[in-house]
Amino acid sequence: MSIVTEKTHGLWFHYDNDISIYWNRSHTFNVYSDGNEVDCFTVNETMTPKDAEFQADEWLYETMEEEKREHAPAY
Repeated sequence: MSIVTEKTHGLWFHYDNDISIYWNRSHTFNVYSDGNEVDCFTVNETMTPKDAEFQADEWLYETMEEEKREHAPAY
């Protein structure tokens, strides 16, 4: 993953499959897929850039795991 500083002083976290998460350096994270905003989430705590990276990574991991469970075949 790479982190890119935006002109507005927020941070972008880039992932595989053209997924990016933008953190506004406050509490809000906006999730983009192929350049389109598809979701957002908030974290109500004070964060460093490293904390925000962890939160973005965790959100993406949990969301992907949830999608796997929802689409898993029922036996």
